[in-house]
Amino acid sequence: MDKKVDELMGKIKSAIPGKSYLALMDEEGKILYNNFHSGLNGNIKNFAPAIKTMDVGDYQIKNYPKSCLIIYKVSDRLALIIESYVKEGLLIFTLKNIAQNFREQFFELDLMQMFSDMLEEEGEVKITEQVF
Repeated sequence: MDKKVDELMGKIKSAIPGKSYLALMDEEGKILYNNFHSGLNGNIKNFAPAIKTMDVGDYQIKNYPKSCLIIYKVSDRLALIIESYVKEGLLIFTLKNIAQNFREQFFELDLMQMFSDMLEEEGEVKITEQVF
């Protein structure tokens, strides 16, 4: 699953204008992908409670002096967390397009993550390959 996540996040990163940092996290706080700088890296898991309360398509914004951080719910269990140095409106527009264009990939990752979590709870082996 890691290879699939890396490929998807590479495509997403290339679709975002300007300098940006990305994370993909589930609502339990498990980070599937992260290239954030060290200053925010440790705080990403603190966003998990907010992700649980969000619906697909919802987003939350935190403005910093030079950048903007957005948590965008892309599936039932997954959220993209992006810090970027582009204008907030452009970033929201871009994220909506990403969520629409990669909807099937997010849904597939969502299912793979759900099955992986279920197997872990039962003490089974994690899913490492695409099984759909």
